[in-house]
Amino acid sequence: MIRASSALPVLLLALLAQPVAAAPKQPKQKGPSLERLVQGKPYAQDVARLFASLPADVFRRCPALVSGDASMTVIKPATFDAKGQPSGGAWKQGFPVSGCGNDTIINLYFTVQPGGHIMGMVGVPGDTHADPLLQRDAVRDLVGAVKAQNAACVDPHVRHTHYDGVAEPKGSWRETWTVSGCGKTYTVPLTFTPGAMGTQIAASGGSVTTP
Repeated sequence: MIRASSALPVLLLALLAQPVAAAPKQPKQKGPSLERLVQGKPYAQDVARLFASLPADVFRRCPALVSGDASMTVIKPATFDAKGQPSGGAWKQGFPVSGCGNDTIINLYFTVQPGGHIMGMVGVPGDTHADPLLQRDAVRDLVGAVKAQNAACVDPHVRHTHYDGVAEPKGSWRETWTVSGCGKTYTVPLTFTPGAMGTQIAASGGSVTTP
């Protein structure tokens, strides 16, 4: 995977009507490229729509909102057709946000679909090392556990994830996930253990706090 910086956060925050400094001018690139694609206004508008779908306590808006440079992880190299339109590729962007009471990283995944359409998906926030499929499984289990305690709770969601480091056996790692819902915040340690039958996700302990 390749990591690269992007100046998109400044444009994104401008689209979200936040008070930010003017974006530094970027050198013009010739020909189609992933960097040029993500620096364009149409792409930034798509990102802004994904941000707008986030729960209010995940992406908090306030005058003090700050976002550093987005990171980019190329999952599948981007390709372009003869007209310069995207024809393939997949990548992840992480947008660090802070200053409004929930410092985290907003993770977005993008895949180029047939016909050049770019499909975006919101991942769980924070610095999780889990891929989208593992994220889906962990969210299902954690949200299910919250609903089991309170059947009337219809809006539990992951507010933040924190990578805690490697674990035993070899190849495993630990994370702490914060789940919010129905006026409560659940902090749950998770262990991810890869194996021949897939990666197992185990919750250990955990605590519940009330804001």
